[in-house]
Amino acid sequence: MLLPYLAIVLLAVVTIYSAVVSFRQKPDGVPAAPGWVFPDGTKRSARFFVGVATLLLAIGLGAWFKINGSSVNPNSIPRSWRFLIPEGYRGWVRVEFEIPGAPPLPAEAGQIVLKIPPTGLLRTSSPEQYGWAKDDYVFYPSGGLQPIPDSGAGKLIWGKINHSEESGSSGKRRYEEFFVGTQQQFKDQAEPSKPNDSPKDSHVPAAIE
Repeated sequence: MLLPYLAIVLLAVVTIYSAVVSFRQKPDGVPAAPGWVFPDGTKRSARFFVGVATLLLAIGLGAWFKINGSSVNPNSIPRSWRFLIPEGYRGWVRVEFEIPGAPPLPAEAGQIVLKIPPTGLLRTSSPEQYGWAKDDYVFYPSGGLQPIPDSGAGKLIWGKINHSEESGSSGKRRYEEFFVGTQQQFKDQAEPSKPNDSPKDSHVPAAIE
Protein backbone atom coordinates (compact mmCIF):
# COMPACT_ATOMS: atom_id res chain seq x y z
CA MET A 1 0.00 0.00 0.00
CA LEU A 2 2.90 2.38 0.61
CA LEU A 3 4.65 1.89 -2.73
CA PRO A 4 2.06 3.79 -4.84
CA TYR A 5 2.31 6.78 -2.50
CA LEU A 6 6.10 6.81 -2.67
CA ALA A 7 5.91 6.61 -6.45
CA ILE A 8 3.63 9.68 -6.52
CA VAL A 9 6.02 11.67 -4.32
CA LEU A 10 9.02 10.65 -6.40
CA LEU A 11 7.22 11.58 -9.62
CA ALA A 12 6.32 15.00 -8.20
CA VAL A 13 9.92 15.71 -7.17
CA VAL A 14 11.31 14.61 -10.53
CA THR A 15 8.74 16.74 -12.37
CA ILE A 16 9.65 19.86 -10.39
CA TYR A 17 13.36 19.29 -10.87
CA SER A 18 12.91 18.71 -14.62
CA ALA A 19 10.90 21.89 -14.93
CA VAL A 20 13.65 23.92 -13.25
CA VAL A 21 16.37 22.39 -15.41
CA SER A 22 14.39 22.92 -18.60
CA PHE A 23 14.29 26.70 -18.00
CA ARG A 24 18.02 26.95 -17.53
CA GLN A 25 19.67 29.22 -20.08
CA LYS A 26 23.41 29.23 -20.66
CA PRO A 27 25.44 31.46 -22.96
CA ASP A 28 26.90 29.66 -25.95
CA GLY A 29 30.36 28.27 -25.28
CA VAL A 30 30.11 28.62 -21.51
CA PRO A 31 30.24 25.31 -19.66
CA ALA A 32 27.51 24.60 -17.17
CA ALA A 33 28.42 25.19 -13.55
CA PRO A 34 27.79 22.28 -11.24
CA GLY A 35 24.56 22.44 -9.32
CA TRP A 36 22.36 20.12 -7.30
CA VAL A 37 18.75 21.33 -7.23
CA PHE A 38 18.91 24.69 -8.95
CA PRO A 39 21.11 25.34 -12.00
CA ASP A 40 23.64 28.12 -11.81
CA GLY A 41 22.10 31.50 -12.44
CA THR A 42 18.56 30.59 -11.43
CA LYS A 43 16.69 33.70 -10.34
CA ARG A 44 15.73 34.15 -6.72
CA SER A 45 12.04 34.42 -7.65
CA ALA A 46 12.21 31.02 -9.40
CA ARG A 47 13.86 29.48 -6.36
CA PHE A 48 11.16 30.95 -4.11
CA PHE A 49 8.36 29.72 -6.40
CA VAL A 50 9.74 26.17 -6.57
CA GLY A 51 10.22 26.08 -2.79
CA VAL A 52 6.66 27.23 -2.09
CA ALA A 53 5.24 24.81 -4.69
CA THR A 54 7.18 21.91 -3.17
CA LEU A 55 5.96 22.80 0.33
CA LEU A 56 2.34 23.00 -0.81
CA LEU A 57 2.71 19.71 -2.64
CA ALA A 58 4.09 18.03 0.47
CA ILE A 59 1.26 19.42 2.63
CA GLY A 60 -1.35 18.34 0.09
CA LEU A 61 0.04 14.81 -0.16
CA GLY A 62 0.22 14.54 3.62
CA ALA A 63 -3.41 15.61 3.98
CA TRP A 64 -4.47 13.21 1.23
CA PHE A 65 -2.67 10.28 2.93
CA LYS A 66 -4.31 11.12 6.24
CA ILE A 67 -7.82 11.33 4.76
CA ASN A 68 -7.45 8.12 2.80
CA GLY A 69 -5.84 6.33 5.73
CA SER A 70 -8.70 7.27 8.07
CA SER A 71 -11.30 6.08 5.58
CA VAL A 72 -9.85 2.56 5.24
CA ASN A 73 -12.35 -0.12 6.20
CA PRO A 74 -10.98 -1.98 9.26
CA ASN A 75 -12.40 -5.21 7.86
CA SER A 76 -10.10 -4.86 4.84
CA ILE A 77 -7.00 -5.01 7.06
CA PRO A 78 -5.84 -8.63 7.21
CA ARG A 79 -5.71 -10.07 10.72
CA SER A 80 -4.67 -13.53 11.77
CA TRP A 81 -7.34 -16.14 12.34
CA ARG A 82 -7.67 -18.53 15.24
CA PHE A 83 -9.49 -21.75 14.38
CA LEU A 84 -11.04 -23.45 17.41
CA ILE A 85 -11.64 -27.09 16.52
CA PRO A 86 -13.43 -29.69 18.67
CA GLU A 87 -10.99 -31.98 20.48
CA GLY A 88 -10.49 -35.25 18.63
CA TYR A 89 -12.04 -33.98 15.39
CA ARG A 90 -10.65 -35.59 12.26
CA GLY A 91 -11.82 -34.69 8.80
CA TRP A 92 -12.49 -31.70 6.57
CA VAL A 93 -13.26 -28.29 8.05
CA ARG A 94 -15.20 -25.84 5.92
CA VAL A 95 -15.92 -22.15 6.50
CA GLU A 96 -18.52 -20.44 4.29
CA PHE A 97 -18.51 -16.64 4.13
CA GLU A 98 -21.08 -13.93 3.42
CA ILE A 99 -24.04 -16.13 4.35
CA PRO A 100 -27.11 -13.92 4.95
CA GLY A 101 -28.47 -14.27 8.48
CA ALA A 102 -25.41 -16.12 9.80
CA PRO A 103 -23.55 -14.65 12.80
CA PRO A 104 -20.40 -12.55 12.20
CA LEU A 105 -17.00 -13.72 13.33
CA PRO A 106 -15.88 -12.30 16.70
CA ALA A 107 -12.45 -10.83 17.33
CA GLU A 108 -10.34 -11.39 20.43
CA ALA A 109 -6.86 -10.03 21.19
CA GLY A 110 -6.32 -8.90 17.60
CA GLN A 111 -7.36 -12.24 16.08
CA ILE A 112 -10.54 -13.30 14.32
CA VAL A 113 -11.97 -16.34 16.08
CA LEU A 114 -13.58 -19.16 14.10
CA LYS A 115 -15.13 -21.72 16.44
CA ILE A 116 -15.80 -24.81 14.36
CA PRO A 117 -18.83 -26.86 15.46
CA PRO A 118 -18.68 -30.68 15.75
CA THR A 119 -20.10 -30.95 12.21
CA GLY A 120 -16.96 -29.31 10.80
CA LEU A 121 -19.00 -26.65 8.98
CA LEU A 122 -19.06 -23.00 10.03
CA ARG A 123 -21.22 -20.45 8.25
CA THR A 124 -20.73 -16.74 8.84
CA SER A 125 -21.92 -13.43 7.43
CA SER A 126 -18.38 -12.03 7.68
CA PRO A 127 -16.34 -11.60 4.48
CA GLU A 128 -13.11 -13.38 3.69
CA GLN A 129 -9.80 -11.90 4.74
CA TYR A 130 -7.25 -11.17 2.04
CA GLY A 131 -3.55 -10.69 2.63
CA TRP A 132 -0.83 -12.59 4.44
CA ALA A 133 -1.34 -13.49 8.10
CA LYS A 134 -0.21 -16.36 10.33
CA ASP A 135 -3.23 -18.42 11.40
CA ASP A 136 -3.50 -20.46 14.61
CA TYR A 137 -5.21 -23.81 15.05
CA VAL A 138 -6.22 -25.15 18.47
CA PHE A 139 -8.41 -27.89 19.92
CA TYR A 140 -10.95 -26.69 22.45
CA PRO A 141 -11.46 -29.42 25.06
CA SER A 142 -13.12 -28.76 28.40
CA GLY A 143 -9.74 -28.72 30.11
CA GLY A 144 -8.25 -25.91 28.04
CA LEU A 145 -6.93 -25.07 24.59
CA GLN A 146 -4.35 -27.28 22.90
CA PRO A 147 -2.33 -25.96 19.92
CA ILE A 148 -2.60 -27.98 16.72
CA PRO A 149 0.69 -28.22 14.80
CA ASP A 150 0.37 -27.07 11.18
CA SER A 151 3.99 -27.86 10.26
CA GLY A 152 6.74 -30.27 11.21
CA ALA A 153 6.69 -33.97 12.03
CA GLY A 154 3.43 -33.85 14.01
CA LYS A 155 1.54 -31.76 11.46
CA LEU A 156 -2.26 -32.15 11.61
CA ILE A 157 -3.40 -29.44 9.16
CA TRP A 158 -3.40 -30.36 5.47
CA GLY A 159 -4.74 -29.33 2.09
CA LYS A 160 -5.89 -25.81 2.94
CA ILE A 161 -7.97 -24.25 0.18
CA ASN A 162 -8.16 -20.43 0.31
CA HIS A 163 -10.48 -17.94 -1.40
CA SER A 164 -12.54 -20.51 -3.29
CA GLU A 165 -15.97 -20.04 -4.80
CA GLU A 166 -18.69 -22.39 -6.00
CA SER A 167 -22.25 -22.12 -7.23
CA GLY A 168 -25.28 -23.77 -5.65
CA SER A 169 -29.05 -23.40 -5.46
CA SER A 170 -28.63 -20.36 -3.21
CA GLY A 171 -26.10 -18.71 -5.51
CA LYS A 172 -22.36 -18.36 -5.29
CA ARG A 173 -20.62 -19.17 -2.04
CA ARG A 174 -17.12 -18.24 -0.90
CA TYR A 175 -15.44 -20.73 1.33
CA GLU A 176 -12.20 -22.10 2.75
CA GLU A 177 -11.42 -25.70 3.60
CA PHE A 178 -8.65 -27.65 5.28
CA PHE A 179 -8.17 -31.14 6.65
CA VAL A 180 -7.47 -32.04 10.28
CA GLY A 181 -5.70 -35.34 10.85
CA THR A 182 -2.56 -37.31 10.15
CA GLN A 183 -0.90 -37.38 6.75
CA GLN A 184 -2.21 -40.87 6.08
CA GLN A 185 -5.75 -39.82 7.00
CA PHE A 186 -5.39 -36.86 4.66
CA LYS A 187 -4.28 -39.12 1.82
CA ASP A 188 -7.27 -41.39 2.47
CA GLN A 189 -9.62 -38.39 2.34
CA ALA A 190 -7.81 -36.41 -0.35
CA GLU A 191 -10.98 -35.19 -2.04
CA PRO A 192 -13.24 -33.03 0.20
CA SER A 193 -16.93 -33.80 0.08
CA LYS A 194 -18.97 -31.43 -2.03
CA PRO A 195 -22.02 -29.62 -0.63
CA ASN A 196 -25.35 -31.26 -1.20
CA ASP A 197 -27.32 -29.01 -3.53
CA SER A 198 -30.60 -29.82 -1.79
CA PRO A 199 -33.53 -27.44 -1.15
CA LYS A 200 -32.17 -26.94 2.38
CA ASP A 201 -28.70 -26.36 0.93
CA SER A 202 -27.14 -28.47 3.70
CA HIS A 203 -23.52 -29.53 3.78
CA VAL A 204 -21.54 -31.48 6.35
CA PRO A 205 -17.84 -32.10 5.59
CA ALA A 206 -16.59 -35.64 5.68
CA ALA A 207 -15.34 -36.50 9.15
CA ILE A 208 -13.40 -39.54 10.31
CA GLU A 209 -14.87 -41.30 13.29
